[in-house]
Amino acid sequence: MVERREIEIFLTVGEELHFGRSAERLHVSVAMVSKTIRKLERSVGASLFERTSRRVAFTAIGRRLFEDLRPAHQEILDAFARAVASGRGLDGVLRVGFLGTVTAEFVLRAAELLRTRHPGCEVRLRESRFTDGTAPLRDDLIDVLLIDNFAAPVPGLAPGHSAGPVLFREAPVLAVSARHPLARREAVDVSELARYEMLRPRPPSEQAERTSAPGEAAEGSVAGQAPRWAAPRGAERLFPAGRAQSPSAPGGTPGGRGAGRNTEFSSVQEMWALVGAGHGVFPVPSHASVYDARPDVAFVPVEGAPAYEWRLIWLSSADNHRIRAFSEAARDYAAAHPDPLTGAAGAN
Repeated sequence: MVERREIEIFLTVGEELHFGRSAERLHVSVAMVSKTIRKLERSVGASLFERTSRRVAFTAIGRRLFEDLRPAHQEILDAFARAVASGRGLDGVLRVGFLGTVTAEFVLRAAELLRTRHPGCEVRLRESRFTDGTAPLRDDLIDVLLIDNFAAPVPGLAPGHSAGPVLFREAPVLAVSARHPLARREAVDVSELARYEMLRPRPPSEQAERTSAPGEAAEGSVAGQAPRWAAPRGAERLFPAGRAQSPSAPGGTPGGRGAGRNTEFSSVQEMWALVGAGHGVFPVPSHASVYDARPDVAFVPVEGAPAYEWRLIWLSSADNHRIRAFSEAARDYAAAHPDPLTGAAGAN
């Protein structure tokens, strides 16, 4: 009976046509390679290689055996690899959520890297809304979510959630109307922002109706904090909440529009429209100033504020090898690209 190791040695010698190089590839001695080939030749009843002090060449029988064995051996290896991948939970579909067009590009690049490593894993993308928080995970719409630390601060993750390492960081900028007084500033200090009206995502009606027992965090919220929808991507945790006192007050929006009320929005495009119209201001990651630029909105750097930190989160109960493999691919892609949102190559 021919053993698997003997087949591997024969095929390696057939590829290298050199006993020494074959031994190096297989991490065995040259004597072991020679002994194995002689054993196979005895089993076949004929020489498989012509050997001299200068060269090794196939005999006709040896070449035919090599050509018959190599594809069959590869099929066996492929079948075993598929079985291992399936057993480890790598084959199948992974649903990845993201916020915004630019972060979708990052997720796509990480998914491409994952597929090169694990071809049996299919990644499907789903865009999340500002107001969703971690609800798509809980509702089994996605398996893993790329989110920033203000939408889901890691120390305050709701029970049952797990988080990967920080993938990349961005400085915050304040989106304001191009006609807003802040639009002419080179920067604004975080301590000033209580004077300006802050937009906030509108809570979905079904989420607003949910209640929690005393001492428990509402579903979709951060434990010990207000519900997720009450803090626009963490704006009220990042910046002091504030509203204009009157149309003429420093915090008043141009023309007094929006003064004295906390304007809400349901989508990213609605948020940009409200900002552009002067109905409020809103903190965003710095990539927005490039990828979401529009003539009616200005972006002002915020000094003294912590950075946005992007990472993957998932339900602890749903943890599997696909999620871990994707997290590893995302980490490796980010480490190899100084600007992972644009795909600029290099090393951090």
